[in-house]
Amino acid sequence: MGGQFDRFFQSAQNQSLDLISKNDATNDEPPFPLNQILYGPPGTGKTYNTVLEAAKIVTGKVNISYSDALKVFNDNLNNQIEFITFHQNYSYEDFIQGIRPDTENGKELSFEKKDGVFKKIADRALKNTTDSEKPETAKKDFDAVFQNFILPLIEEDEIEVKMKKTSFYITQISEKSIEFRKNQGDSQHTLSINTLLKMYNDGINEIILGGLQPYYNPILQVLLEKGKSQFTPVEKKNFVIIIDEINRANISRVFGELITLIEEDKRYGGKIPMRVTLPSGDPFIVPSNLYIIGTMNTADKSIALLDIALRRRFEFVPKYPDPTVEGVYDSVVLSLLNKAIQSRKGYDFTIGHAYFMGDDYKLENTVNKKVIPLLLEYFMNNEEEVIKIFKEANINIGGWPLKMIV
Repeated sequence: MGGQFDRFFQSAQNQSLDLISKNDATNDEPPFPLNQILYGPPGTGKTYNTVLEAAKIVTGKVNISYSDALKVFNDNLNNQIEFITFHQNYSYEDFIQGIRPDTENGKELSFEKKDGVFKKIADRALKNTTDSEKPETAKKDFDAVFQNFILPLIEEDEIEVKMKKTSFYITQISEKSIEFRKNQGDSQHTLSINTLLKMYNDGINEIILGGLQPYYNPILQVLLEKGKSQFTPVEKKNFVIIIDEINRANISRVFGELITLIEEDKRYGGKIPMRVTLPSGDPFIVPSNLYIIGTMNTADKSIALLDIALRRRFEFVPKYPDPTVEGVYDSVVLSLLNKAIQSRKGYDFTIGHAYFMGDDYKLENTVNKKVIPLLLEYFMNNEEEVIKIFKEANINIGGWPLKMIV
């Protein structure tokens, strides 16, 4: 399996390098792949490098120090950058959208639609793109506008909302709804904040056409007025979602429509943009300013779950052990260990250089607490084989549990 895996990804990486060379030759925008996966054995800096790659994409700077990249990453996390880790129980509902029970409502069992992490950042990126294309229709963020609207409730008991001939009064705001009373009578009614959000984003009420429409519309008009951006230019930004351990989830199930939508030409701004309708009825499209970075552990058996459809849509960037990296201790030992492992099991099961780094690094601790357990797992608890591998690196181990003999 290792040889076929190496050849496949080497081919993918060659294609990636060819694309980068073409971009450099024509002085195009920095060569940031829309979809890329950093792959390699554990301890080779895959997750570490996602921070650097995300910062490059967000800032547009190809050359950026890691300390600066880390600051960019932290400053933009949960806004222009999202970081998640896939696992076996990760679902489409977590990633795109699902129906969840409303645990806040104690009166009766109800369900509500919840956007997943990918849809949330995709919607933010799409809004940024459309606002940059048509600044005259751009609006401020709903949350900021809504908080400004309800601010008077801090000092006053009610907020008066004027209608054509009368008024109604907002009495309380919960996490999900607005409580109000009519001008006459004490009856309490509620409006959905999530419904107001959709109306605000659309710029018009095409959702509630009867019943509570006379109460939604006045609030919507106030919010739209407060949300005007005054025709200021909107800078187009890049957004990044990092998916650590991308191969540990059931990709086909989690990605759903994204298998098609993340292709470059199918995105908003691509040659043939595709907008789909989610099971909830919501329209959905992936914008061209949203970048996906995944990491994949080649020693993980769940690698087999990566189907051809996903592989074709990503560029693969190899991350394998490098004993020449600054800060690596006992690089000769690392090289000899990996040479012995490679001859038996292939490149995908080698030891990452991160195991031999750190301010509190000690060879004995690394061997006993990290490398020996890892090799026992790789070689199915075959102690004799593990002892032979260490011997080829001029290190004696023995006893039980196995440990380094000093």
